[in-house]
Amino acid sequence: MSKARVLPQTRDNFKIDSLANRPQNIGAISEEEAKGLGGELFVYSYGSCKGGLALNIYWVLNGEQRVIDCKIEVFGENDMLAVASIAGLVAKNKNPDEILDLKEKGLEYFLRENPNKPAFAPSKRFFTNVMIDALQCCAKAYKGEEIDEGDIVDSFTGATMRFIKESIKRFDIDNLQDLVDYTRAGAYDKSCQYPGAGDSLSKHYLTDILRETRIELDEAKKAAKMVVDKPFKEMNIEEKRVAIEATIDKYIRHMLVMDGGDMEILDIKNNGENTDIYIRYLGACNGCASASTGTLFAIEGILKQKLDDKIRVIPL
Repeated sequence: MSKARVLPQTRDNFKIDSLANRPQNIGAISEEEAKGLGGELFVYSYGSCKGGLALNIYWVLNGEQRVIDCKIEVFGENDMLAVASIAGLVAKNKNPDEILDLKEKGLEYFLRENPNKPAFAPSKRFFTNVMIDALQCCAKAYKGEEIDEGDIVDSFTGATMRFIKESIKRFDIDNLQDLVDYTRAGAYDKSCQYPGAGDSLSKHYLTDILRETRIELDEAKKAAKMVVDKPFKEMNIEEKRVAIEATIDKYIRHMLVMDGGDMEILDIKNNGENTDIYIRYLGACNGCASASTGTLFAIEGILKQKLDDKIRVIPL
């Protein structure tokens, strides 16, 4: 049973307060329950109670390796109950590869009361950051991939080298305060922030990790900019895929997620002067009446406007 403490409403985001006080998709799933649903049970443990946050993720997967049920046990702060409620919903009907493609931004949009106002202040995006990281680690573990956490950077929270580097990349972090907020590394014991910040020496410092990871990110951005600056018509298929995915992530995906859906690109083909993009709707978008009309026209319209007017989007 989850150990988060229920608190009275303290914010103007009623959705988070409501989910924290009446959470969904929270708890455990037994082997018997999984068999009753006609699937196999997979359980993954993330974090630690010593570090202040632990999650047990329960998936029931069918023969096609799709998550037909998901519940999450939460041992930590009250806000995580709200995040876990939405995470359990988002994971359903997806396979591990699709879960690996989930973005923190999509999870955060689900929690918004107002589409134009972030669900959490920057100092609390730690919750959605941890949850998306946990889901992706769970997917990797299910696929049998080894997860190398590296050294523990902050012994107080248990923040690892992998988690800190992934967080920098996930949020494009470029300053120490954001890194502390989004990971909580160095939040309580400042010793790992930079030499002399605390009372003890540290094996690794956040300032060093940030600087080294920023170099990797900036090099990747330069390569991506070369693709973006290239006219769409002159791109090869892989370059087009990069440009299309970036446009979907920036302008389209959050709209689908807000309605409980998502999409994935299955294939991209050059067809004369046209670029045909074959997509599959996920979640609530799959089977939605507007998926072949309004939603499709909106997706195609944005891609035409941002990239090329000869783009055609074809749902399968």
